[in-house]
Amino acid sequence: MTKIKILTSILILTITLSSCENKKNEEKTNSKAELERVELTEKVFTESEIAKYTISAIMNQPPELINVEDNDGIYYVSYSQKDDEKTNNYKIKISGNIIIWGNSDGRWRDTKFDEKIKYFEKGNELKITQTFEDGSKIVKEFKKLQ
Repeated sequence: MTKIKILTSILILTITLSSCENKKNEEKTNSKAELERVELTEKVFTESEIAKYTISAIMNQPPELINVEDNDGIYYVSYSQKDDEKTNNYKIKISGNIIIWGNSDGRWRDTKFDEKIKYFEKGNELKITQTFEDGSKIVKEFKKLQ
């Protein structure tokens, strides 16, 4: 009789644990789907605009001075300074919310010693965040003009 009780207890415990695990997996799937849905609906800025605002943030230049050309996902960004009329040229590539940049004729700034640049958008606001090797950050915010 005790063997039957033990087997019954094991069976009940197994069913209970299995049920809990299925519920956890279902919650993970639902959470992931919700996150993907949120990301799709919040995209307001084009990658070209993100490239423009990135150089604006890095070089501390007004975005109105900056021109962008898309060349198969590599954005060539330039601006001229009024005081010396020199044209400054850069390149940008975007992967997810990570931005990599460099001088147009130079290397990509993607080593462990280079700052890490990410963008975040919410509604009509865009934040460009530069994180440096020492952990310090510079955050610049831009609003999309409607």
